[in-house]
This record gives sequence, structure tokens and C-alpha cells, in this order.
Amino acid sequence: MALGVFLFFFSATIFSSYLQNLKSYQVNQWLGNLSIKGFMYALEQENHYFSEGFFKDNKRETVSSLLFSIATDIHTDDIRSLIGKEIPGMSQYYSEILVAGEGTDHTNIPNESSVPLDEIVKDRQVATDKVNEADKESPAGTPTQMPTGKNTVLIYHTHSWESFLPLIPGATKPNQASSPKVNVSLLGDRLQKRLEAQGIPVDHDKTNIGDYLSKKGWDWYKSYNASREVVEEAMAQDKNITYLIDIHRDDRRKKETTKVINGKSYARLYFIVGMENKQYEQNIEITKAINSYLEEKYYGISRGIFKKYYKQGNGVYNQDLSPHAMLIEIGGVDNTLEELYNTVDVLAEALSHYYWQAEKVNN
Repeated sequence: MALGVFLFFFSATIFSSYLQNLKSYQVNQWLGNLSIKGFMYALEQENHYFSEGFFKDNKRETVSSLLFSIATDIHTDDIRSLIGKEIPGMSQYYSEILVAGEGTDHTNIPNESSVPLDEIVKDRQVATDKVNEADKESPAGTPTQMPTGKNTVLIYHTHSWESFLPLIPGATKPNQASSPKVNVSLLGDRLQKRLEAQGIPVDHDKTNIGDYLSKKGWDWYKSYNASREVVEEAMAQDKNITYLIDIHRDDRRKKETTKVINGKSYARLYFIVGMENKQYEQNIEITKAINSYLEEKYYGISRGIFKKYYKQGNGVYNQDLSPHAMLIEIGGVDNTLEELYNTVDVLAEALSHYYWQAEKVNN
């Protein structure tokens, strides 16, 4: 009897200590295994009407299969859960879909590609004439109202070198779509002009993160450490900054990154939410609002919203610095500047709609 009591309290102590040392993402992942199906199974034990409608549209699992998934984190409908822990680097392809865009499924989930530092800092020849031509053919527009007050939006680029093959003569491979001069900062410029045309004050940071990494002796995987320092400095200088927009470019090819809507060609975009910060639910809220607006008015322009933990990438993406922080991937390596600008323009429309709606509520 005494031995049994001792073992009980000893086990309880060990278990409590273990829980205290668990990281938030471990708890989240563990509880995440309790799928909606699991909850529906539990509810129907009290009232079978709860689950009747749900299982008309969803395949039933056996209780043993459900318990197996919870215990092992292996899901019979997703092969990645079986091999993801066995193949080095496979977890990079294990982003989770929060909101699926048109055509998005587990076979084409975006993954974070690695680029050697020497490729990042390489000074390639660029087609500045195409930039000038795109700016001339698609001007940013005339302001409807001028921004007032201090900057409330910060646009920046963690992967500032990300460029587009049509802007780099002779380049054909995705890894060659990088430039310290002509890159995603063009999209940031465009977004800044469009938002300011709607009366929203914007700061656009164009720090060369590749050069920043090189000077510190850091490799590409410390990009978010570098951009975090840049963002924190900007926020320290301007306390009014509440919206953080990190603009990237995906490395998928044109078929997946382009959408024609009403005869106009757009570069598709998507959002990444880092789940490793305490306010991720607020980050999800704003991202869903922007995505919903885009999908309602420009269906198919978004590839969706994806969530990532530490094991799939950085996991935070500086989004702990503000509840209004976003990481937006616009287009792919093959998209033209015209297609990219078309998308930035409608993104600015969605952002300004959200911004002014929020201002009305706050005031």
C-alpha cells in the first residue's frame, strides 16, 4: 500500500515537471492531434445528433485508428506524417493549411527554400528597362487623400534578395532569381505608394539583408534574426508603427503562381502565420480578414494561409512584435512585374479596407 502511494506521488511529480518544461508548440502540437473527428466522437457519446450531420460529409475513422493518430502523430490520410520524421529536411514540407486557396492541397504546400549566401550577394545584371517600362505602363495612381501623422505601417523584406527571372537576363533557374538591386523591394515601393494614396502613412525599409548577413558572418537561415533587428530599430524610432508587412516571393513556377481574373493576369499570393508566439490568434485574425476580402473580390488570387511551427521554419517570423504582423509571399520566380503590380494593387485595396475599418472601431 505504502509503495503504491509512493509510486503515485512520484509519478505525479515527474509528470508535472515534464509539463513545466514543455514548450508551447509541443503542447499545441500534442493537443492538435485531437482532431475535430475526435471531438465529434466524444460529443456523440452524450447525444448522437451532434455528429449526425458531420459524418454525412466526413469519413468515419475507427476509434482504434483515432487513438493511433493521437498517440503516434501518424495520420493514415497523410503520407508525410509517416516519413516526415525519418527523412532529413522533410519537416520543411510539413506546413499546415489554415485556409486553402483554389487548387491548394498537401501536394503543393509552399516550403522555405535555402539559398547559398554567395548566391544571395551575387551582383547580377538586371533588366532596369523592364522596371521602368512597368512603372510607366502601370503608374501607382494619384492620391485620393494624403497621409497624416506618423507612420503606422512598416513594410520590410526578410529575404530582400528575392527577385524574378524576367528581370534577370539569362537567368532560368529559381536559385538565380536573386538580386541585391532589383527584387521584392519593388513590390514594397508599389505597396507604399498605393497605401499612401489611401491616406495611410507608411515606412518602407529596404535594408539589404544579404549584405547584413555577410557583414555579421551569418548564413541565410539567420535572415529573421537580421530582419528582427531592423524591425525593432524602426519600431523604437517610431512608436506609432503597429502594422508589420514582410513581403517575400515564392520559388514555385508560373503555372502555380499565376491567375487570370476577368482577363487580367495576377501573381498569386499567400500568407504565413508563425504559431510560436503568444498572440498568433490575433495574427491569424487579421490575415484571415485580408485573405477573405481578396477571395471575395478576386477569387483564386490567394493560394491560402499556412501555419508554421519551429520544425517547419522560423516559427515566429517577427510576428510576436505586433498583433498586426503579416508575412506575404507574392508571386513566384517566373512572374512579370506587371502581374506582380496587379496583385500588389489589390492587396493595397484589401489592406486599406481593413485599416480604415479598424480605425473606425478604435475611434
